[in-house]
Amino acid sequence: MDDTAVSEDTAPPQDTAPEDTSPEQDTAVIADTAPDTTEASDTTPAPDTTPAPDTAPEEDTGDPTIADRCFAGLGAVEAESPNYDQFEPVIGSHCSGTNHQAIEGVEQVVIFGDSVAQGTPNDIWPLCIQNEHFFRNLLAEWLAIHFDLDRGGILEWGAWKGYSCEYNGEPGRRESGDFKNCSKWGARTDDLLGDINCNRLDDEAERARCCEVCCADGTCGAGGSCPRAANPVADDALCDASSRQIHQCFPQGTSDRRTLFVFTMGGNDVAKITQEGAEFDSSTPEGRAEIEAGYPTIWALAERTVAYLEEAVAFLKDPERFPNGSYVIFANPFEFTDGTGMTSACSPDAINIPGVGPLDISALGLNLAELAGFGEWERPEVQKEIVIWVTEQFMRIAVEYQADMILMLENFCGHGYVAAGPEPDTENRCYREDDPSLWFDITCIHPNDDGHNAIFEMFQDVVLE
Repeated sequence: MDDTAVSEDTAPPQDTAPEDTSPEQDTAVIADTAPDTTEASDTTPAPDTTPAPDTAPEEDTGDPTIADRCFAGLGAVEAESPNYDQFEPVIGSHCSGTNHQAIEGVEQVVIFGDSVAQGTPNDIWPLCIQNEHFFRNLLAEWLAIHFDLDRGGILEWGAWKGYSCEYNGEPGRRESGDFKNCSKWGARTDDLLGDINCNRLDDEAERARCCEVCCADGTCGAGGSCPRAANPVADDALCDASSRQIHQCFPQGTSDRRTLFVFTMGGNDVAKITQEGAEFDSSTPEGRAEIEAGYPTIWALAERTVAYLEEAVAFLKDPERFPNGSYVIFANPFEFTDGTGMTSACSPDAINIPGVGPLDISALGLNLAELAGFGEWERPEVQKEIVIWVTEQFMRIAVEYQADMILMLENFCGHGYVAAGPEPDTENRCYREDDPSLWFDITCIHPNDDGHNAIFEMFQDVVLE
């Protein structure tokens, strides 16, 4: 399509994921080629009894996995990592992410997410007005050209591209032209749609219906609260619009403009899972019971993390709420240890903000100082199992709702502080001999300029293909 033209087609976009054109397995029965032993006349030549050559078909090894096709150089195949193939996603030829949506005719762009999406200060760019390198701004500038979108006024656009100069993690401006931003530092998946509390209703019948319609699993939890469901529009009044990110950008819960949603989310959820799991100690009866049972409390936390994300994606892909179509692209969470879990590989420092003074990393709502001091889980194999499961569920959600997910975790592996830091471990499974560049900044868990550019290119690849 012409990059400078807006599509006039206002029909909801269709799922145009490529069909699976891989060849089917050959199941034909091999013909019996043994010599004909039927009695023949005396003039019939004797059969050729020379042993036939071995023509057994080669073993069918099946289609290559995502890891084989896109990340063959990232360590041994037996290394524990997410199994995305079980959900049969369509991966783009670029290997930046999935290819479930044919994105066209976008009329507005909305950014949700955490501090990676919002952008953060570091030692190179300490000021709130230094933001051109953020991936969301690189992406927004490109999308404005690609879909002929309105940026808004110069002052509004400049404020939109920044975060609040109060350094509280809020956007500098929520809306400018055809662009919205409701991301915030420290956000987790429950910050997308949030919780609902049905006990606020006095009528017992209304409370029961609220639990059924407004809760993610159709039931209220302790105290009447639950993860907010992607309920029908007609029940919005009952379910009560929350103050979370989606409703900050869409107070009415709907839009007749074809919308592209982009967000990064999940890193703070994984950090919370890591922290709370490490707090269980077998020296106490409660801790010992939790550990011996396989950390059911932490599994419940992981399941809620996924439920919040799933309901948010279902909400954003609902054709009743976005009758002219919507597209969703989100990222899986990356990490800076290149698959090792060695948080000691990076020691964050305070950032000196001119005119403000030293800014502790913990003030960003990131809790990295605590992360570096987390104790080890007494059963680290369960920790790994939980984190891998959460990451796999991100892909399941992308497949089931025909949204797209960029493979940020996999593409950042080899660009963290273990494989690409001051003293790179060249034996690390993710070490990239062809490009051992560091993609994280001084805060350890945020992208530097190269990292932001890489994220921009991943989102761009998914939009284009």
